[in-house]
Amino acid sequence: MRRALVIALLACTLAAGCAAGGQSSATTTLTLWARSDESAFISTVVKAFNQSHSSIHIKLTIIPVNNFVQKFGIAVAGRSGPDLASIDVAYMPLFAESGVLSDLTTRAHQLSYFDQFDRSHINNSTYRGRLYGLPFSGDASVLFYNTQLFRAAGLNPNQPPKTWAQIEVDARRVTASGNGRTGFYFSGDCGGCTAFTFLPYIWASGGNILSGTPADQRPTLEQPRVAAALRFYRTLWVHHLVPAASQSDSGTTQFTPFESGKVAMFATGGFGVQTLQQDAPHLQMAATPLPGEQGGSASFAGGDAIAIAKSSHHQQAAWQFVAWVTSAAVQQRYFGNVGVIPIQRDVAFRDYAPRNRIYRLLANALYTGKAVYSVQENALINDPTGPWVTMIDDAVFAGHIQSAITQAQSSMSSILSRG
Repeated sequence: MRRALVIALLACTLAAGCAAGGQSSATTTLTLWARSDESAFISTVVKAFNQSHSSIHIKLTIIPVNNFVQKFGIAVAGRSGPDLASIDVAYMPLFAESGVLSDLTTRAHQLSYFDQFDRSHINNSTYRGRLYGLPFSGDASVLFYNTQLFRAAGLNPNQPPKTWAQIEVDARRVTASGNGRTGFYFSGDCGGCTAFTFLPYIWASGGNILSGTPADQRPTLEQPRVAAALRFYRTLWVHHLVPAASQSDSGTTQFTPFESGKVAMFATGGFGVQTLQQDAPHLQMAATPLPGEQGGSASFAGGDAIAIAKSSHHQQAAWQFVAWVTSAAVQQRYFGNVGVIPIQRDVAFRDYAPRNRIYRLLANALYTGKAVYSVQENALINDPTGPWVTMIDDAVFAGHIQSAITQAQSSMSSILSRG
């Protein structure tokens, strides 16, 4: 059975309005689906394209981030999906392997700026040597911290933590300063959030959670660095350095504690900058790399890839949008200028990074970071009842670290054995 049919079974319903783009006598209408995470900038991008292209019109549909995989999977499996889709890079291997995306390899390599693309996006959009998407929007995880709370606790905001032990010490100092302050926050019931912000601690310490190629991939949760990272979070939790709301936060309120000005440290990415600046404009913050246990750093290089559905009847018109939206001028004006990391290296370091220290850090994090590559990423990590979320809950909040790892290792092995 083709994986497209397997994807179609992930959900039971499909929202209306999923038909492929139609075409009038004068204008080709293309449908574009994008995740709600991109709401802050995607409408402006589409509007700019429509205003500058008289023969092609993009019709945008925003899909709630938690529903995207199911809705898109069902739609493309039934050949009723959009012409174009902005897809989280973590899901690109799944859809590339399923056969529902157009092969962009030849066209992509003809772009004069192809070598400028960030490698994480390209790697995750590649399956068996063929390319099924191009970088669209860049993101990378870093550790944000409240400089005002650092000062109030007697900490130097110009000397952020560079090890796990230093994070713990700083979190204790802030929590001990009183007035309802706590040192650290994370969304404990959110698979995607913890992959984005917790996995880098493991990577930076020399560990990993998966090994091998998609054909023979296997979990490596029993590596010592995984247990060490879980113990690190467990320590923060046991000593009440993390608000109680963390345990049940599925990601929907992940920014609220930090925005309140009562939490000192919180990991997020470039998209988070926009949210924080909009919701808490007076918050005094800085950012630093996510450290390994003894130093070093790592980042989850995320964001979205832009892909063309294989079922689209307007392949050439769709490619015109892909080429336009990935060009340097567009990446600078409609992405970098609004705080989204450009996915062309020269644009990112010439026009985006010099604006401030946080942008410079984010650009470096994207171009040195990596992402999880697995055709089963959704089942392994993002599924709210899957092995990754269950392991974090049992290990961090219940304290059953070794048994949680053993169970997750077994569950992940079972999922991967299904191909």
